[in-house]
Amino acid sequence: MDRALQTAATPPKGIVGMAFLKGIRISTFLFSGVLVYFAVHFFVGQQGVLSWHSYVQRADSLIAERDGLMKQRAQLERKLARYRAGQVDSDYVEERAMSQLGLAGPNDVAMPLPKAAAVLGSSASSQTPNP
Repeated sequence: MDRALQTAATPPKGIVGMAFLKGIRISTFLFSGVLVYFAVHFFVGQQGVLSWHSYVQRADSLIAERDGLMKQRAQLERKLARYRAGQVDSDYVEERAMSQLGLAGPNDVAMPLPKAAAVLGSSASSQTPNP
């Protein structure tokens, strides 16, 4: 009777081996699936190898834009330095005022305009609406 209980409690050797192989197949399948998942994201994902080239191009364009903006800022700072108190460049301010107001300085040479341009200029200024 002990022998009958013993054989009923322990499965035959073939069944144990098959369960072990079945477990190995499942774990191998799961491991392969996880490996494929990470491999695909390594190449195709948002931060994958194939996206790296576009990131490098974007970085290069941003660096070029930054360099252009830095040059523009340096030009604006040089222009602003001309207007700061105590460092005002009077020649520059005089030149800008005369060009914006359309005036001439005492040492400037006035060039007469041709008659056609003078006529056009005077006719445009003489055509004012009557109130």
